[in-house]
Order: sequence, then structure tokens, then C-alpha cells
Amino acid sequence: MQELRLRRSIAISLSMGLLLLMAQGCTRFDRGPAGFISDRLRDALEMGDLGVTATSTPQISLYTSFFSMPAGYGAIDGTFTGIGFGDIGSRRIHYRHIGLVAWGREVVGVDDGVLFRFGPFDPERPETMDAQGVGIIGFVTPPFDARPAGRPA
Repeated sequence: MQELRLRRSIAISLSMGLLLLMAQGCTRFDRGPAGFISDRLRDALEMGDLGVTATSTPQISLYTSFFSMPAGYGAIDGTFTGIGFGDIGSRRIHYRHIGLVAWGREVVGVDDGVLFRFGPFDPERPETMDAQGVGIIGFVTPPFDARPAGRPA
């Protein structure tokens, strides 16, 4: 009897854990388990960037956005090689970021990676770029063109 209670408790705990994972708001069922694993892999790859960026001219970026408090400035057009921007490998990137703690603006373009397709971008065509306001003021001021999963940064 005790063993049955233990098994039932384990089954309920595992079910609740799975339910909590699925209730995060980013789970899609249309692609099945492989789609779920693919989405979690992408989430893991977006947790941080580790790599090298090469540019044809000297450029600078000293920017961070921690708990939706952006600070600094960054302007880069180059080729990023490493783990970052939600994928691995080497690809062309473009970004312009500015942050003043309560307000900020991020504009990003990234070519297709090894694992995922991001689609082509052109800095001259804003509709091909991912852009969003960040920070407490940036969330509520126009333009309201944030990528769907980009808030909070």
C-alpha cells in the first residue's frame, strides 16, 4: 500500500512538473515533441552570447540590458562566430542599441544560423529588422514594433 502511494505521488509530481513547463506561454503543440525540444534549445541558446565579432571597420558596443534596465550604446555591422543570437555558427549581424536605464531602443538583424532560420534582413528596410523599446519608459512609448517574445529584454 505504501509503495502504491509513493508511485502515485511520483506520478502526480511529474505530471505537475510537465504541466508547469507547458504553461510557460512559449509551448506550441503543432510540431509535437520535436518542436517543443527545438523551442527549448532555442531558448537555451538565447540565454547568452559567447563568440567573436569581426568587422571591416572599427566599431564599438558597450551595452547591456539586465532586468529590462538598458544601459550603454552599441552599433555593430559584422560577422559573429560562436554561440549567440539564438543559434550557433558564423553569420552576418547588424545591431544598434541605446539604453538610458529607464528607456532604450534595440534594433537587430541576424542572418540564418546553423540550426534555425531567421530570414533575410536589410538595415535599409526597417520591416526586415527586429526592433523594440526597452526599459520602463521604452515599453510604453512608440513605435510599438517589438518582436513577439522580446519583452521584457
